[in-house]
Amino acid sequence: MTRTTSAPSVRLLVLVVALVSLFLLLATRVDAVDVEATTVYVVEPGDTLWEIAEGVAERGDDVRSVVGRIRALNGLDQAVIHPGQRLLIPGR
Repeated sequence: MTRTTSAPSVRLLVLVVALVSLFLLLATRVDAVDVEATTVYVVEPGDTLWEIAEGVAERGDDVRSVVGRIRALNGLDQAVIHPGQRLLIPGR
């Protein structure tokens, strides 16, 4: 007895394989974009996130965007930092 595969199930299989391939391609691309060189900075008394961002910002950078990148890298909801805290700082 020979078993045959119906056309709808072949189409479904092709669709699933295409979707999985697309998902893997996009996931790989997102990982490559999200990777950023970082350094660790230990907060000292009197430091502010703004001053730290000014210290690492390149000429022409908007310091507000650097503050935003530092906050995002460290999962900070606010710009409040504390002495001894370790911060990931975006690389140049």
